[in-house]
Amino acid sequence: MLMQYVLGVDQGHTETRAAVCDIEGNIMSVGRAYGACHSVHGMNKAMGAIQVACQSALARAGIGADEIAILYCGLTGADWPDEYALLRDNAVLLGLCERVQIKNDSIVALRGGTSADCGAIVIAGTGANCAIRSPRGEEFIYHFYHDHNLQGGIALGRRALNVIYRAETGREPPTTLTLRVLDMFDLSSVDDLLRADVERCLSQNDTKHIAPLVFQAACEGDLVSCRILKAFGEGLAELVAAGLKRLEMTHLDVEIVLSGNIFKGPGTLVEEVLMANVHMIAPKARLVNARYEPVVGAVMLGIEVLGKKVDERVKRNIEISSQELNLVRVEG
Repeated sequence: MLMQYVLGVDQGHTETRAAVCDIEGNIMSVGRAYGACHSVHGMNKAMGAIQVACQSALARAGIGADEIAILYCGLTGADWPDEYALLRDNAVLLGLCERVQIKNDSIVALRGGTSADCGAIVIAGTGANCAIRSPRGEEFIYHFYHDHNLQGGIALGRRALNVIYRAETGREPPTTLTLRVLDMFDLSSVDDLLRADVERCLSQNDTKHIAPLVFQAACEGDLVSCRILKAFGEGLAELVAAGLKRLEMTHLDVEIVLSGNIFKGPGTLVEEVLMANVHMIAPKARLVNARYEPVVGAVMLGIEVLGKKVDERVKRNIEISSQELNLVRVEG
C-alpha cells in the first residue's frame, strides 16, 4: 500500500506556497511561486502559480502526483459560495489530484496558528480578514463584511489622514502625526497633503506606510494616535466577539490568533484593547501569535480530512519538520 501524502497550498497576493506532507505530519518539502488572486489577476494566472509551486514541492520531495491523496488549498479570493466550486474545478484540471478541497486562506492561517482544531483569527496586514472555526467544524469568515475602516495598514493610514485633516480645522487636538506624515511625503503643509489625497496622488501603498507612524507616535504619548489604535482594537474585538457568539463559542477556552504586520508594531495597545473587549463576552479566550506559516495549516487540515487525527505525535512531527523548512513564524 502506497503512503498517502497531502499537498497543501497557501495562495496570497504576495506569494503562493505548496508543501508535501505525509499523514504522520512529516513535511517533506516546500515549493514557491508568485502570488495571485483569481478575481484580480485572472484564473489562469492563479492556477498557474499553484501548478508551479506544487510541481516544485513534488520534485523536491521526490513524490509523484499519483501518490497525493488530497490537494488542500487555502486561497485568497475564495469569498462567494460559487467561487469555491469554480476554484475546485480549475484546480482539478491541473492534474495534481482528483480530490481537491478549497478554503479561504484565512482558514488555513487559523489552523496553522492554533494548537487546537478550532478558534478565531484576526489578520491585519496591508488588508485584513477575520475568521472563526468551531469545534464542530463550522466556519464563519467575514469576507467582504469586514469593515473598510478595519482593513489593516491601509485603514490605519486612512484614519491617520482623517485626524490630521480634523486637527487642521480645529476639530481634533494637535497631533504629532501631522509633521510625521508631512515629512514622510516631503510636503510642506496639510493643504498640500489634502490636495495630493483628493487628486489621488496617494496610493493605497502610500497610505499603508503611514500605519507605523501611528504606532510610533502612540508609544511617544501622542493621545490622538492612542485613540486611533484604541478604536482599531475595539473594532477588531467586535468582529471576534460577534463571530464567537454566532458559533456559540463564548464559553470556550479559545485561542484568538493574531497574524499580520499590524501586530508587529511597537507597543501592545491594540492587543490589550482587543482582549479586554473580547473578555466581556468570552472570558476564557486568549491571544496567541500564529505559530506556523499558513501552508502548514493547509497540510494539517488535509491530514484531518483524510481521517487522521492531529495528535501529539503528529504535532511533534509537524513542529520538527516546520523548523527544518523555516515554516515557523518569527512571532511564534
